[in-house]
Amino acid sequence: MSTTDPSGTLMSASPQRAEANLWFGVVLAHAAAVMLFCAVAFAANFYRMRGFWPPASALPGRFVPTAAGVLLVAGGALLHGALRRASGPRPSRVWLLGVLCSGAGFLATQAAWLHVLWWHRDLRIPDSGVFASALYGLSAVQAAHAVVVLTGVLRATLRGLDVRAPLRRALPGWWCTTVMYGVLFAVVYLP
Repeated sequence: MSTTDPSGTLMSASPQRAEANLWFGVVLAHAAAVMLFCAVAFAANFYRMRGFWPPASALPGRFVPTAAGVLLVAGGALLHGALRRASGPRPSRVWLLGVLCSGAGFLATQAAWLHVLWWHRDLRIPDSGVFASALYGLSAVQAAHAVVVLTGVLRATLRGLDVRAPLRRALPGWWCTTVMYGVLFAVVYLP
């Protein structure tokens, strides 16, 4: 955003105002993702209460989905660590690479798990009903949110300037993704 001074010269907005605008955008983006996710989760729980849900024994083990959740929590802890141990303007690249690896590992684990359910357990849309729709819908919204947050962390990692502000903006997104995954796990995998 820019303003003009009394002489008519174009001036740029203050850095504090620009950062405030970025935070507002981050909050709106997360709120939109959370509202969409909650709407799908609410619909899934509605059908679950009506009995259109397979028993917990029908799903294969919960180890892989649990490991995906652990990767998200570990990535959040690494992101906090990167911000706390920042010496000067740049956090350690080792911490940020750990964040990126845990996020990529989470997405790969989710993709592999959904691949197994689709091809080896025949959990397909629309044949498998509401359960498959809820599982794939919640997973898609949550994975899209995770990709956006990981892209922000990657951009911040590759920048040569002060990256603390972009990483601080990525942190709520990371924990939002983690909470969304907890809701997905509770809705889909718990009895």
